[in-house]
Amino acid sequence: MIIISNKNKLNVAQKGFTLAEVLITLGIIGIIAALTMPALISDYKEKATVAKLKKVYSIFSQVMLQAQAEHG
Repeated sequence: MIIISNKNKLNVAQKGFTLAEVLITLGIIGIIAALTMPALISDYKEKATVAKLKKVYSIFSQVMLQAQAEHG
């Protein structure tokens, strides 16, 4: 009967994570984030550049259509 109660006490005491497990998990997440951030940033910069170019092209097209309408 004493052995069973000791096992129950051990089971109750081991419900959480240790500090080492939490730190290792956070370290792995940090490494993965550090590896993916450059790719995400370059994709964002590329999409921003494409959007700016489309806006400039649209403005130039409108100017050309307006000039044709005014001057023939």
